[in-house]
Amino acid sequence: MKILKIVALSIFLGLVYLGGDLIANNTAFINTPGPLARLHVYFTLNRAWTTGGYPLPEVHPRVFYGDPAKLYANITHSVRSFSGWRIESADSGRLVVRVSPSFWHHGSRLVVTLSPLRGGLRMDVEASSLSESPDLGADRNYILNLFHEIGDENAIHPPV
Repeated sequence: MKILKIVALSIFLGLVYLGGDLIANNTAFINTPGPLARLHVYFTLNRAWTTGGYPLPEVHPRVFYGDPAKLYANITHSVRSFSGWRIESADSGRLVVRVSPSFWHHGSRLVVTLSPLRGGLRMDVEASSLSESPDLGADRNYILNLFHEIGDENAIHPPV
């Protein structure tokens, strides 16, 4: 009987951890393409990307308008504003960002590709978990948080 209680407690704690991880990743189950498709993505993929083929519609390339040099400075400032994020390498068109592991997430690597457009930059991001297990939406969340932070940074310090 005692072993059954230990097993039940272990299962309960595992579900609590899993639920906390999904909540920490801002998994929007009611959004398109629906809860089952989202659960499939969260439990099978350990990476997210903005170019074609990613199954969730909110993760797509972004275009930021303004002076490319100022945009690049705002983007690197935005990356540095996150706790546990550090830029591993940077050149004019590519940033490699390492996200440190935390209680809820494995470590990840983000590759940010910046392509000049008329009047701004197009940003493509690929985020990959450093573990082989599914990331439960963490990489998707990193990309969306980065886009949000860059949008805020450009609103505060608009490239003129």
